[in-house]
Amino acid sequence: MRILSYEASAGYEDDIEFNKMKFGRLNLIVGNSGTGKTRLLNTIFNSALLVTKEEKFFIGKWDITLEHNSEKYRWIIETGKDDNDDDIKKAKILKERIIKFDNEKENVLVDRSLESFIFNDKELPKLPKRESSISLLKDEKIIKPIYDGLSSIMRRNFSGSDLEQETSYQTLPYSLFEKIQESRDLENLFHSGLNLNCKLYVLSEVFKDIYDKICATFIETFPFVTKTKMLGADNFGLHYPGIVPAFSMKEKFSKKWISLNAFSSGMKKVLLILCDVYILPETGCVYLVDEYENSLGVNAINFFPSVLYEAGRNSQFIITSHHPYIIGNVPVKDWLILHRKGSKVFIQQGEELEEKFGKSKQKAFIQLINDSFYVEGIE
Repeated sequence: MRILSYEASAGYEDDIEFNKMKFGRLNLIVGNSGTGKTRLLNTIFNSALLVTKEEKFFIGKWDITLEHNSEKYRWIIETGKDDNDDDIKKAKILKERIIKFDNEKENVLVDRSLESFIFNDKELPKLPKRESSISLLKDEKIIKPIYDGLSSIMRRNFSGSDLEQETSYQTLPYSLFEKIQESRDLENLFHSGLNLNCKLYVLSEVFKDIYDKICATFIETFPFVTKTKMLGADNFGLHYPGIVPAFSMKEKFSKKWISLNAFSSGMKKVLLILCDVYILPETGCVYLVDEYENSLGVNAINFFPSVLYEAGRNSQFIITSHHPYIIGNVPVKDWLILHRKGSKVFIQQGEELEEKFGKSKQKAFIQLINDSFYVEGIE
């Protein structure tokens, strides 16, 4: 799955409009504070939730061209409230269009308005006005690829209690473990909803080569770690029913095993991203990460660009950062620079700047932070 082009307007609370942008395999979103980097990721993820979570509904406009399993689609949707009614619960889908490209020929699959719903040249009866046509028609053969693609958009959030929940103890459902063990399909693990302890346990039992690679990269990133091992919660005096895994480590000059829930936040972030990236589906995923580097030391930042280049070759990464190391280690052609004027966000594609900034990583970063488009990020 890859998003090829994207433009959006998110309304209701903070009306903000993102001009059309193009995405490649690796995309680094840069811009001065307040230019809309986090909100851009929010709008992308919200578009996926509109399709995959029927209880989620957002107001705005989206125009997304994407590719999944060699099938190319364009999805245009506009949602909004009834006139003179501020009740968000009464918002509905105002317009929606799905176009499928066949050898660059455009075939309109869905053409929907408040008055009609045309699918494959046939008018359908009235259907729920707060559910996307992709969700309603996901079992149709020609719609399924776009549904599967949007279902594979993943956002990794490190704020609030999310990181603690992802690294807490969790009982592994044995039926799910058996299913993954039997199928040996990483996609089942990716979509399992398991937290980090359980995912690492499954990897250690079923996908040992991937587990070993994650552990090796983790130790390389944190050289004071001497060993890693899957233990159980009972090793730490906690007695829960069933299988309750505890990924654990030993540090230099210590004989004590330390369980994942006692790791530093930086170590948890690194391990979580490593696990995510190495179990991405073969068919690809869009992986969104917002300012991963916050509160991390240099040793925990350095691994990031190289891992993204090495793993998940069929996936797409959209990340934001202010950190000079990350910016300096991502080629200029993969940058998207944001500049906001009022509620409108303008984008400069990195390929436009490649010749201007040159090939020197250090020079490119210095030129970026002195470039007027970046410096005057908000007007």
